[in-house]
Amino acid sequence: MSRFLTPLRIHFITLLASGTVLYFFANIQRVAVPGAVFDRLQQLYNCDASGVAALGMIFMYAYAVMQPLTGLLLDRFGSARVLLGGGLLFLIGEFLFAGASTLAAAYIAQLFNGLGAGALYLALVRENMRIFKERYNMTLAAIILIGYAGSIAANAPLLLLMERLGLRRVFLLSAFIMLFFWLCCLLLIMTGTLQAERKNHRFSFREFQPVLEREHNRKLYLFSALNFGLYYVLQTVIGKKFLLDFCGVSDLAGGWIFSATGAIAASGGFLFAFLSTLAGNRRRIFCRIAGTSSLTVFMLFLSALGLGVRNGTFYAVLFLVLSATASLSTIVIPLLRETNPENLVGRSISFLNFSFYLAVAMLGNLVSLLLKCFTPVGRNGIAVYGQGAWFTIFAVLFCASFTVFYFSYQMRETYGKRTVED
Repeated sequence: MSRFLTPLRIHFITLLASGTVLYFFANIQRVAVPGAVFDRLQQLYNCDASGVAALGMIFMYAYAVMQPLTGLLLDRFGSARVLLGGGLLFLIGEFLFAGASTLAAAYIAQLFNGLGAGALYLALVRENMRIFKERYNMTLAAIILIGYAGSIAANAPLLLLMERLGLRRVFLLSAFIMLFFWLCCLLLIMTGTLQAERKNHRFSFREFQPVLEREHNRKLYLFSALNFGLYYVLQTVIGKKFLLDFCGVSDLAGGWIFSATGAIAASGGFLFAFLSTLAGNRRRIFCRIAGTSSLTVFMLFLSALGLGVRNGTFYAVLFLVLSATASLSTIVIPLLRETNPENLVGRSISFLNFSFYLAVAMLGNLVSLLLKCFTPVGRNGIAVYGQGAWFTIFAVLFCASFTVFYFSYQMRETYGKRTVED
């Protein structure tokens, strides 16, 4: 056995792999509900579109809140305990969701899902850094890639499985698979050596105040959170619903489109990291490309909707283009590291994750409120919204894309060097 693959390290690598499987299912839940199965949920619970959209918003708000909270929990309890606790909450939520007979019960399940899933990513990142230390980059990339694979599986592959088994059975099957890997985590943690608990560590959200006092941080959060939020609210909440309602695209075809956007978003982050290195570690140019792309795409959406264009292929191309610049973590995380003092880097990245999902939740809430302003047409138990509703929604999203465009030109260039300014 090599010096690198010691028995202890193999033990914790297995723990990390089991936790990564849970993260894979967290991404499926985050993307699939309600986006991929919007109409199925509408039929199941006999509710309007805003009721279904709220399932996603509850998850996103809980997920967002858990980002800074997880950072504090990790400092106190260590990555293994937080991974186990988050996995348990997510497991409870998944079983509840599979058996939820009412919309209210599904809301409670999504609250558990969001809280549990929200703890997994940062716990895995911290555990990965603890195990691999200086070699953590490639294994972190693998964890992220597996997570994005869940986002891809959450559309067309999931719909194909649901056609055979039905919605409830698919989520119940997911819950039992998760139970197996959570028990693996439990067994490995019980038979391993845990990090010492820091009992004197105090919880205080005031630790994030110095992060928000920095002007460049505030601008970066507004830019990157809205850039991600605009893509993700389409990916996970209303994008597929729009294609089905307005363009007449089939359920499965819509699923394949958003599986493709998930794949492009996953590969886009790695591509930006590679291009940034080739360009001498430039960061700002990629922020400006994303801002310009976002504004252009939503301008085209709005123009086409105003003209009554119902060509599904045209809108699918716009979704694909938007997804290419959605995942900017490989650009903005280094930018945070290079523009913050060392003692604020961890907190600034934790708050970045919080801002991502807060933006998704708030945009989703806004979309849900706008849908309530329009009367849908019933079709086979499904509420179908017309041109006016979709034009209004995309007009609001266009305004948000202008904010992304503006702040993308406010980003500082670092060339990969720390340039901390007060």
